[in-house]
Amino acid sequence: MQRSVALAFSEGVREAASRFVRTAAAVFIALTLVAHGPALAQDAAQAAPAATAANQDFGPLFDAVVETTAKSFWDKERLDAVGWPKLAAEARPSVLEAPNLDEAARRINALLGKLKMSHTGLLTPDDVDYYVLLSVFGSSTLPREEADDRFWGAGVTYAGIGIFSARIDGCDFVDLLLEGSPAERAGMKVGDEIVSVDDAPYHQIRSFRGKAGSIVRVAIRREKDGPVITLPVKVVTIAPLHAFREATRASARVIERDGRRIGYVHVWASVGDESSGALQGALSRLGVGASTYYPKAEKEKHKPLDGLIVDMRGKIGGTATTAGRYLDLLDPRGPLLNSRERSPSTHSNTPLRGRTAVLIDHHTRSTGELFVHAYKRERQGPLIGTRTAGAVSAARAFAMPGGNLLYLAVSGLQIDGEVLEGPGVAPDVEVARPLPYAQGADPVLDAAVEALAVKAARPLQDRQKGAGP
Repeated sequence: MQRSVALAFSEGVREAASRFVRTAAAVFIALTLVAHGPALAQDAAQAAPAATAANQDFGPLFDAVVETTAKSFWDKERLDAVGWPKLAAEARPSVLEAPNLDEAARRINALLGKLKMSHTGLLTPDDVDYYVLLSVFGSSTLPREEADDRFWGAGVTYAGIGIFSARIDGCDFVDLLLEGSPAERAGMKVGDEIVSVDDAPYHQIRSFRGKAGSIVRVAIRREKDGPVITLPVKVVTIAPLHAFREATRASARVIERDGRRIGYVHVWASVGDESSGALQGALSRLGVGASTYYPKAEKEKHKPLDGLIVDMRGKIGGTATTAGRYLDLLDPRGPLLNSRERSPSTHSNTPLRGRTAVLIDHHTRSTGELFVHAYKRERQGPLIGTRTAGAVSAARAFAMPGGNLLYLAVSGLQIDGEVLEGPGVAPDVEVARPLPYAQGADPVLDAAVEALAVKAARPLQDRQKGAGP
């Protein structure tokens, strides 16, 4: 790939990203549970009884959601096409009759789901993504009194163990596991069925609320109908964006395959400079990026990499301009500078142009999709996994009655003239990662490691055949 072409496209990404932000006047974020609206709060309602008492008046909440959507949802033609006022009027009695907040939220999200738009859904304080959203937009999104009652003096936090779950066939499974989290240190794995927490049904928030600093007993299964294993796991206070940055840094590792060294880093969030810094820090741990000098005694520990895998199967998207920064981190545009005063034997720099791969799936959304679209356009390497979420809109958070949040798409976006909302980005190499009872197996990562190891071996084989220098 010619540098001029790559540079021109990268600049185009930056300019497009700038236009997106100016046009939307909103942060470009994608949350796992609000990618397609209708599923939001459904699993939570099934997982455990709601904490909210029955007979609560959900009329003000419903009316605020309907009115805000009519006023601020960007696609007015779609509102007209679905007959928004009529749909809302038909749904209102059902929401008012809901026995608890979980069920009311599920019914409201079923209504919002008819818009078939990402970044659109109702979040309650019993949703993990409620806290993720507030950490991005700030607790000032809520009325001052509500924000102070919930978060005063502590910032946006919640009690948890560092997992995110998915509900499949009536069972809860570990879907995402933050590197370095208490759950990972305790031995939990992606694919584990969560049977109970402290002998009570599992819930993403209520199972850990009020237990920060204590040890909970998490019962899991690793095989269908298999034995139950109980793991002691410490509950911690989680500040979402900080946790995502720390997990990105902690994810950096080297995978050995057939004598080749393949670096790996997992990008959990793409929110501004701090997320870019977390990725840069993780890459630096692998010897990738700006020139780094190590004492001769550490030289062995920092051997050059033969390839790099960037895992974009994270938790949220982020600010649009971050995509351009990620491209620059993987494929620097500037000249490679070395100091003439230092011995080359102590210098470690791993230019990896053309020797990278990116992992994608339905968790890859928003800024993640902008990044992988650009990565694919520049032909930097293969996209491996399954199709991305197709969640590419700009959104805002609106405070709703009862301390709830409406996350609403306020601008539709195009990338290079393409509409990724809905279709998403397809992989170059399709590999699925089954979830239930996976025991931590990751065939998508395995495929990427194998592809880069084989690619790294080819020049050596060519030289042995006299085909190259």
